[in-house]
Amino acid sequence: MSRAKLFLSPRAPFTGISAPYDQARFVFFGVPYDKTSTYRPGSRFGPGALRDVSANLELCSIRYGVDLEKVPVHDMGDVDIVESLDQTLDRVKVVVSEITSAKKIPIMAGGEHSITKPAVEVLGKDVGLVNFDAHMDLRDEFLGEKLSHATFMRRVAEHIGPDHIMEVGIRAFSKPELDFCKKSSVEIVTPLDLRKDGLVKAGKRISGFLSRFSRAYVTVDIDVLDPAFAPGVGNPEPDGVSTDELLTLLQAAMVGNLAGFDLVEVSPPLDTGQTAAVGAKVILEAIAALSSRGMPR
Repeated sequence: MSRAKLFLSPRAPFTGISAPYDQARFVFFGVPYDKTSTYRPGSRFGPGALRDVSANLELCSIRYGVDLEKVPVHDMGDVDIVESLDQTLDRVKVVVSEITSAKKIPIMAGGEHSITKPAVEVLGKDVGLVNFDAHMDLRDEFLGEKLSHATFMRRVAEHIGPDHIMEVGIRAFSKPELDFCKKSSVEIVTPLDLRKDGLVKAGKRISGFLSRFSRAYVTVDIDVLDPAFAPGVGNPEPDGVSTDELLTLLQAAMVGNLAGFDLVEVSPPLDTGQTAAVGAKVILEAIAALSSRGMPR
C-alpha cells in the first residue's frame, strides 16, 4: 500500500482532469496549512481555489504551443494536515519522497511557504533552489519560533548550503537577513536588478545557476508579484514584478534537471479570485514549459 495515501484525501482534480497515477509525468497535491502565518492568514484555502480556477481556464499554452489536456497530470489530493508544523511537514516529505521515487515531478500547492522545506530536503544535498518571492524568509527565528513561514529558508540553507539558493524578486527583508546574505553565498535578484539588466540576462543567470546542480527545485511565493497583480496574499509588498515578468523568468527556471515545483501563499479570502487565477496560470505554464522540453519520465 502507498504510504503517502495514508496522509492524503482526494479532491476535485486540478484542471478538472486527473490522469491515472501510473501514466502521469506530473503529480499535483495540496497542503492546506497556514498556522504560522503572522499577518493575514488564509492560504490554507489556496489549494482548493487553485483547483477551482484551473478547471475554468483554457489549457492551450500560447507561450509554448502545448495543449495541456494532452499532458498527463495526476491530482493526488490534499495532505491531511495536523496542528503540529513538524508533523505536517513530515507528511509532506513522505508524499514528495514517494512521487520522486516513482520518477515523477511533484507539483505542490500551498498553503504557507514553510511547506517547501521538506520537499527540498527529499532531494538530497546536491540540489539548487530558486525561490521567486518578495521576502528572503532567512530570519534565524521569528516571534520565538525557529521554523515558520518567515524562517524556513534559513533552515533550508543550513541543510543544503546557502550557495545552493537563489532568491528572485526580493524587496523585503530585515537587517539580520541582509547581513546573512552578505556573509553567505545566497544569490539575490531584486526587481531593480531585473529592470536594470533585463529579463534575458536574468533568465540566463537563473538557468545557469540551476545547471550547477544534479537536481533543481523551484518555488513560487505568489507575493513575488506586485499587489496590483496578486492582492490576495498574506504579506503584500509593493514594487514587485508583473505577471509577464514572472512567467518569462519561470521559463528559464524550468530546466532539464528540475525535480520539483511548488506555488504557495495564495489567500483566496483576501481578494475576489484574481490571485488564485494567476497562481493557477503560473502552475499551468510551468507544466507547459517542462512538457515542451520533452523531459523524460
